[in-house]
Amino acid sequence: MRRSRGRVAFAVVFALLALNAGAQVVLALLHRSDDPSALTTLQALVSVTAAAAAWGSWTVARWAPGAALLYGLVTAAMLVSLEPMLDLPAEARVGLWTGGATVLLFGLWAAWYLRRDLARRAPPERAPSA
Repeated sequence: MRRSRGRVAFAVVFALLALNAGAQVVLALLHRSDDPSALTTLQALVSVTAAAAAWGSWTVARWAPGAALLYGLVTAAMLVSLEPMLDLPAEARVGLWTGGATVLLFGLWAAWYLRRDLARRAPPERAPSA
């Protein structure tokens, strides 16, 4: 099986995103940070969905587009929930919503690309024999 360059790139990016979110969880747990437990839980979900998207991208799994989309949704939800969760000033709202929209668009783009790549790999359908 030959992977496209785009598929490899998405696998690497999602793996790095998973490592980053996972490191945040480990640091929060080891150093008893004052971050809310909901934030640590959301970071763990981000790490798991990014790892799933990385693995699915690398293995050319049929569920990879769904994992990429789920990563975008979970991460965007986490970003927009930071204002009330961390009691941030209202001025932070625009940046958080912009970041959430950007991550969601990234997840949609990755899902679209991975789905399109799967469709190109599908064997052509045969006409029914008479």
